Amino acid sequence: MPTLFVPDDFRAFMKSVVVALDTPGARKLVDSEDAFVHECGHGGRIDGLDTYRFKYFAADGHHRWDVILREAQLRDIADGLRIEVEGERFELVRTHRHTPVGEPLLIWGAFAADGLRVGSGDALLAALDALHLWAAETPKMVRLWSASDDQLVVVLWGGHCALYIIESADGYATSTGDQDRNDSFEVLDHEGATLRVPWADCVSWDYGRRAMVWFLEHSDLGDIPVEGRIPSLLLMMGDVDRRAVLAARPETPRELVHSSLHNPIPIPVPVEPSEEVTVPVEVALPLDPQQLSAWARRLVDVLRARALIELVREPNLDEISAQLGGLLQAHARDAEHSLETADWLAIKICAVPGVSKLFATGGDLQRALRELS
Repeated sequence: MPTLFVPDDFRAFMKSVVVALDTPGARKLVDSEDAFVHECGHGGRIDGLDTYRFKYFAADGHHRWDVILREAQLRDIADGLRIEVEGERFELVRTHRHTPVGEPLLIWGAFAADGLRVGSGDALLAALDALHLWAAETPKMVRLWSASDDQLVVVLWGGHCALYIIESADGYATSTGDQDRNDSFEVLDHEGATLRVPWADCVSWDYGRRAMVWFLEHSDLGDIPVEGRIPSLLLMMGDVDRRAVLAARPETPRELVHSSLHNPIPIPVPVEPSEEVTVPVEVALPLDPQQLSAWARRLVDVLRARALIELVREPNLDEISAQLGGLLQAHARDAEHSLETADWLAIKICAVPGVSKLFATGGDLQRALRELS
């Protein structure tokens, strides 16, 4: 079996794993393939005892390693006592092109309506223009698969975007813009991980929009200059192909009107000075725990009636309502008026113990909350 000489980034990863394992209560959450996530890889426990599997993406971007370690071994790596481990090495660059099958896929969020099966170039352009407006104030990440399963990740913000080819027969690549810039910004991916995007990777939106359409047919970025590198965090996305994404979603829309991009974003209405109210305004008192629990139970009932939520087989509705009630007290009012807050709240609801799956978009939550208010 090939030997991996432990690089600094993998050792740093193991140090973070040790910190997590030594955190009280953390061992209950380690039995998944992405229980531990680092910019160079991810992994988790595989036997329920002390054996762990990690996927490590080499800094050169050409190889991925699968490494199986006992807990004592990973602690030795973290402490600098072990300098090599055995593992299985994989090439990240395909040697041939896949046969086109099905429709290209565009994804911009974690929920069923946050995606589009792209049936034509016009449909893609309409979706991209909507995404451009959606990312006017805050950076957003989208993923695009061609019919040949080549994958492109795009980070949009205002009039700029950075493009990263994750998977193609020609290998990975990163767009290049103004190389004199050395600043950067951050964006959250669909799993909540933070990616730092150098401004030197960014090109103008018009330039990037054209390249995304070109990518569907040619699996490259056309006339945009590229470099043969890519952030390690993005390489992990290459493990998930188009079929796996579609299988994880109940139904991905084929028309933009049925997607979350069709939900209008509430726009604050300016108040004329003459209309300002200067008399005291009564503020609603905070709800007590029983009222919060009842509010949460009604929301769950509405979402279940619309097939927008699935609970575990034998749910403890009292516990779910208590957990959800706290979230609603803190964020529901803001979510009614902010689609971004509603999207965030949907992610938090999905993480409530007892909630198996949440198919509601931020727009769905806004409508349900307004009906209950």
